Amino acid sequence: MRMHPLALAASLLATLATAQAQTTATTATTAATAALPEVKVTDGADGATTEGSGQYTAREVSVGKLQQTPRETPQSISVVTRQQLDDRNLTKVEDAIKLSTGMTITRLDGAGNYNSFQSRGFDLGAIQLDGVPIPQGNYSTLDTAMYDRIEVLRGPAGLLQGASEPGGTVNLVRKRAPAKLAIGADAAVGSFGLRRGTVDVGGGLNAEGTIRARAVAVVEDRDSHIDTLFNNKRLGYGTLEWDIAPSTTVSVGAAQQRVRAAIDQGLPTYADGRLADLPRSSFAGLRANRQDLETTDVFAELEHRLAGGGVVRLSARDIDRTAFYRSARANSALAANGSFTMETVDGDFHVRTRNYDAFLATPVQVAGRTHKLLVGASHNEGKTWDGNYAYGQPRPFNLLRPNYDLAYPDIPLPGFTSLITRRENALYGQAQVSLADTVKLLAGGRLSWAEVVTRSTSTGAVTAAADPGRQFVPSLALMWDFHPQYTAYASYAETFVVQSQLTTAKQLIEPRTGKQVELGLKGEFLQKRLQAHAALFRIIDENRAIPDPVVTNASIAGGKVRAQGFEAEVSGQPQPGWDLVAGYAYNDTRYLKAPVAQQGQVFSPITPRHSVNLFTRYAFTHPALRGFSVGGGMSWRSEFFAQSGALRINAPGYAVFNAQLSYQINDHLSVNLSVDNLLDKTYYEKVSGVSRQNFYGEPRRVTVALKARY
Repeated sequence: MRMHPLALAASLLATLATAQAQTTATTATTAATAALPEVKVTDGADGATTEGSGQYTAREVSVGKLQQTPRETPQSISVVTRQQLDDRNLTKVEDAIKLSTGMTITRLDGAGNYNSFQSRGFDLGAIQLDGVPIPQGNYSTLDTAMYDRIEVLRGPAGLLQGASEPGGTVNLVRKRAPAKLAIGADAAVGSFGLRRGTVDVGGGLNAEGTIRARAVAVVEDRDSHIDTLFNNKRLGYGTLEWDIAPSTTVSVGAAQQRVRAAIDQGLPTYADGRLADLPRSSFAGLRANRQDLETTDVFAELEHRLAGGGVVRLSARDIDRTAFYRSARANSALAANGSFTMETVDGDFHVRTRNYDAFLATPVQVAGRTHKLLVGASHNEGKTWDGNYAYGQPRPFNLLRPNYDLAYPDIPLPGFTSLITRRENALYGQAQVSLADTVKLLAGGRLSWAEVVTRSTSTGAVTAAADPGRQFVPSLALMWDFHPQYTAYASYAETFVVQSQLTTAKQLIEPRTGKQVELGLKGEFLQKRLQAHAALFRIIDENRAIPDPVVTNASIAGGKVRAQGFEAEVSGQPQPGWDLVAGYAYNDTRYLKAPVAQQGQVFSPITPRHSVNLFTRYAFTHPALRGFSVGGGMSWRSEFFAQSGALRINAPGYAVFNAQLSYQINDHLSVNLSVDNLLDKTYYEKVSGVSRQNFYGEPRRVTVALKARY
């Protein structure tokens, strides 16, 4: 069933208004006759919730199932809190992740709807929604208006999501329903035709607050600095929570987002790989280009809190994502006179992912010490319908004298030709053993049974299959609280990734396997208002697909790469009113075993060797300036490049500065001004190939937002 993206949100908004009115009347009547019985209300919040905290740090994170502080997590982790998202007017998940230490975002279209995330030189492969993994793919994420925080974990996350890349994972944590009525509304305007409105309403549906709901609706229209481009978005999110018992809560909900945009697949370079010095408004496409994206997320969760502090949680999630694009794009190098060959392609894509997860996390008393135990099971199934794309006839085009109104050809689509099904069943667990008052050993792993089957949609015949059998990925960590403010850790983790390349026998090659060693130091200061961490890591990833040296168009599992580096981050409040988040990352990636042309070369050239992210905000306390806050930041990337054979496309490093100013008008109203790319720096944000996929960074962008909270 296809619902309007705002239907669920509108329905819940109406229900909340009615219920709140009824609750007020009921409370007044009841108070005159008898007191209500005592009922425990969870308020839909927990220790990890950042909304309303006003902080740039999270007290706890939930990315590892066991809810714990960042200091207790033996991996490099960053959290983009609700306050950071609001202060910087970050409405796209991709923009927020790019500001996290060591993260690279690879943009695949001008509007930024298609992206891939990289960490430590590797694609993430999957992201998590409330701890449930889904394949990342080339699909847009949902608007940040529905999230409380974004947790970024760097390094292997095989314990959490099984067959996965070693780079890490991103956990998107949704907003929960509050027991007390809360109303939020934002209106924003800005550069390039931005017009955005958000409504966020939540509260109890009965007098006790044991039944709660929340609804978020977003309407956003924007144009672009690129000729003819636009990007219009509609989001509806709603959730209902019911405390069916003092210690048991059921949560259900859904979100739907629709995007209607014009697709841009980037600029070509000259034949020798030199980047063209073109206006940033240049568009290698036609006005008829289109991009239609739709995502539906339906979820249910049952949580039971045990008397001893443990928790049992059952969750189910169904994600349905469709994408259609009609794209005129460059398909050749750029000539000196601005001409190139343009191709047209239509494509239709569909992915559906279902996930079921159940786990128990509980403290355990053994030998006079408190330990923690996690055990769980999961089932993941993803279906990808593929092959429904076709090309039109190529034609000449000129970037210096563009005619965007050329007729777009009629391209009949053949229909989906294959169905790829990925399944994984898994058992996972971890024991946190307290060896001494200051020393903990974390030992765990995930036992998975995975398979990938590709079938022809016309005949039903299996065209490719992979059954790697039983796979076990262990993880170990030792943590030492050698000082009341410091924790040192050493961790080891493994990964495996099912590959899609075929052998000479037309079978999928064996999975890739990887392992990481990480050494780190974490600290908490100023009554835990300030957090810091630093980490050294090395990843070895082998059995990578490389061309078969004997048979053309076949592959063998013989490649090996290494990624190593250093990360450091500090976040929080150095003093009251002063918020700060700053991070630095160094990455070095190399081919250790590869064809001769790649041997010893950089494995992930799109990952800059050095990167820095910095943002700080100060809220004035002087009576004459009370209510004002000012902020600023900088993002710096060292040079990066793309390479195909001997051809290299170099992108110079760049630094982009940002600024922010806000004023708290009263307890309920504030106005926020943010300026991105303050100095209007011209730079290439992404380079990829000679024919296309080279993108300028966005010019100076100004956004003004009025925010109301009741």
